[in-house]
Amino acid sequence: MATHHLPHHESHGNHPMSVIGFLLILGGFASAALWLVSMASGNVAVAILCGLLMVAAFAGAATILTTLTHRHHHSPVLPDNTEAERGRYMREYR
Repeated sequence: MATHHLPHHESHGNHPMSVIGFLLILGGFASAALWLVSMASGNVAVAILCGLLMVAAFAGAATILTTLTHRHHHSPVLPDNTEAERGRYMREYR
């Protein structure tokens, strides 16, 4: 019986948590818009809730992206600019 090995997949320097950080940034902007609309319409409780959600989303995104940057010594959303990464790109896409 033949053993099938899955091909090795390189991560391109991206980390899965960077996607969560990006989604938190988008959620922070959505909460900021809701906060502004709630303040303008006089809904104080909703405005406070949306403001707290906005601060939490931006703080969480900043924490995730900063931690990944320090841990991996490069941007969590951009691949490394090294010879190995350039060679991998040339093999796969050229």
